[in-house]
Amino acid sequence: MKINSFANNFGAEIISADLKDPSLEITERIYQAFLDHQMLVIRDQDLTPLEQVDFTERYGELEWQENSKHAHPDHDKVLVLSNEIRSDGTAVGVVDAGDFWHSDSSHHEEPVKATVLMSIRTPSEGGATDFCDMYGIYEALPRAIRQKINGRYGIHHASKALNPRVKISENRPGAKEFYAMQARERPMVRQPLVRTHDETGRQALYISPRFTLGIEDMDDAEAQPLLNELFSYITDGKRRHHYRHHYRKGDLVLWDNRCIVHQATGGYASGDIRRLHRTTVIGQRAFYTPFGT
Repeated sequence: MKINSFANNFGAEIISADLKDPSLEITERIYQAFLDHQMLVIRDQDLTPLEQVDFTERYGELEWQENSKHAHPDHDKVLVLSNEIRSDGTAVGVVDAGDFWHSDSSHHEEPVKATVLMSIRTPSEGGATDFCDMYGIYEALPRAIRQKINGRYGIHHASKALNPRVKISENRPGAKEFYAMQARERPMVRQPLVRTHDETGRQALYISPRFTLGIEDMDDAEAQPLLNELFSYITDGKRRHHYRHHYRKGDLVLWDNRCIVHQATGGYASGDIRRLHRTTVIGQRAFYTPFGT
């Protein structure tokens, strides 16, 4: 197995790794690379849903998929992300998933630790995923801003109906009703604006345009301009802390939601099939510790 680092040590490619039945040594090396590089691209894999579950479970307990109608028929902990449409007009998987910058499940009290995507089919163009290094973003913030946000909490919610920064996709049948239901039934969740990584001890900015709606104990007149300024580092056109992944069939991509935000970039035709299988590892409650741990 060989590990090739990407620019600035953010992300790495792993080649010559067999994930169908990896040894303990390989499993541990992959996890250390995951902590060191935050996201990994493991090439040339051909995992069935059951094999993907087995591999992912080596790193923790798997999350049940909330969107059960798009769970894989072979395993209910595998979520299908796809633009495929069945002959009866129903969607095979989640369409237009992850189309705004976010950290998976930050709207949960215990957000997921890791996400694994297995690339099954790739479109002829488009379909990439952008990743942003939130360690690097936090370290790049002016000292005055770091001091202002350290120890404060952001307010997160899953529903797009409550977030004026995002739009509800017209390509997802029933989406407006789904997000209206979320707005009624889901509670707001508080998360630290700066998160201390529970394994590395490093500090990361822990917000996203998709899920962070406000700042606890701060009026919107002050909170929204501050959030906009923080979000501008994520959406920075210079991409100083970013990596864009163009999928190949057989890529298995693994990333750390405690210190990364990501977004799907779209850009592929409706009939040009993109299909990925997603598994997620349950994490622990986010926390902030001054000066790390």
